[in-house]
Amino acid sequence: MTVIDNKSAAVAEIRAVIEDWADALRQKDAKRVVAHGAPDYVVFSLAPPLRSSDAGEAGLEQWFSSWRGPLGYRLEDLDISAGGDVAFVSMLTELSGEKVDAGKISVWFRQTLGLKRLPAGWKIAHQHESVPFYMDGSFKAAVDLNPASTIDWQAEAQPPMPGPIAYLCVEDAAASADFYTRAFAATDVGRKLADDGKRLIHCHLTINNGALMLNDPFPEHGMPYAEPQGVVLHLVVDDAQFWWDRAVAAGAEVTMPLAVAFWGDLYGQLRDPFGIRWGIVGPAKKTD
Repeated sequence: MTVIDNKSAAVAEIRAVIEDWADALRQKDAKRVVAHGAPDYVVFSLAPPLRSSDAGEAGLEQWFSSWRGPLGYRLEDLDISAGGDVAFVSMLTELSGEKVDAGKISVWFRQTLGLKRLPAGWKIAHQHESVPFYMDGSFKAAVDLNPASTIDWQAEAQPPMPGPIAYLCVEDAAASADFYTRAFAATDVGRKLADDGKRLIHCHLTINNGALMLNDPFPEHGMPYAEPQGVVLHLVVDDAQFWWDRAVAAGAEVTMPLAVAFWGDLYGQLRDPFGIRWGIVGPAKKTD
């Protein structure tokens, strides 16, 4: 006699339903997506309103039309619990693709599904999507999380950086950072590459105990390159001549020679190879 494990069979059936439902989303097949929903389907999605019962093809087709090409819809850590005619599914989900008006995106979110067994099989009756919020007072949605990240999100937060911090959009952020390392003894705190694997979306340096941020131009996201003008970054140092000589040796162009200024300090200006102007300030050394 063959003994059938009804619970294991139910889990396998539910897994097949979830996989086909997710594939329908990837292919933007609204009819097949809707076919997996129960008549009383309720969804708490990432988008407003707080609660919706609209699981119709028309709404899905409209949403699908806001994407170019197929969707990425990856499921990880899928966990299925079934008992009787109801089941509960939890997972992490990555939605990715190219939005018509916003370019390429990728976002991970938490997702739970409630299913019930109907005469036509297992159907999704409840869907809940969510992302965490940063609890630093900003209540900003944490849409930059990734399950593969090695960041310790429970670690104590770093203290805020003082003062206004310059964030420069330069033509070659990586080359700029390398130059600042040579010219100003910058410390490279971290770099983040864009999806193209070439441009930097973020670079964090420290120079003379202060922070400097850099990124490459991204005209496709409304951030084209513009020639810098009207701004000078000042370095107040203990030995102006030493900082000056090192920067000039690295390739900085002298635009105002280093000399004793009217207020009594040594002061001069340089232009780096990327068009950024720098002022170097330090106490004038007394001579006998």
